[in-house]
Amino acid sequence: METEKLRLVECKSAEEALESLCHWFYEDRISVEGCDHVEPGDMPSSYQQLLVHNEHMTERLTAYHGEDVELQLLHNRSDGDLYSRNILLTLPSDPDFVVEFGIMRMNLAMVGDEVRKEIEAGETPLGSILVGHQVLRRIEPRWYLKFDADSPMASHFGREQEQPIYGRVGIIYCNDEPAIELLEVVRDNRNGK
Repeated sequence: METEKLRLVECKSAEEALESLCHWFYEDRISVEGCDHVEPGDMPSSYQQLLVHNEHMTERLTAYHGEDVELQLLHNRSDGDLYSRNILLTLPSDPDFVVEFGIMRMNLAMVGDEVRKEIEAGETPLGSILVGHQVLRRIEPRWYLKFDADSPMASHFGREQEQPIYGRVGIIYCNDEPAIELLEVVRDNRNGK
């Protein structure tokens, strides 16, 4: 297989970025069904609070829900230094309550060996690792997304969804180089809790 590169900086639309991030894990267009690009001001205020910022989602979710989040690794894949995984973040007090579905694609050459090993272990949320190791980083959200309550993406949250859920696609720069591409889809407390 030819090694792919990080490419969100080249994407011209939210749909193109979403397809780029999801293609290692989903062979068809299921990841973009029921999805629309949305402006931050068109999201409910709870989702604006969760998504419209330049922080790690791990930190924002911990503050929003009042407890640390735990990582559940669904799948991961490597091709040279390119590493990708899709994950769920849950609450320790309610492991069935998924607060985020995410896909991360990263150039592991951009971080040191210790950080790389911790990321590849798949036990700790990415934001916690980068903050803990004081990796110089800048987070740049590029697009915001709305997923219908009955969309394939919403199904990752397990409990019946009655309202749309929202997410963002962004890039984390390490030492001013695009190092990590992210899809972060979250839900607030309105549904199922």
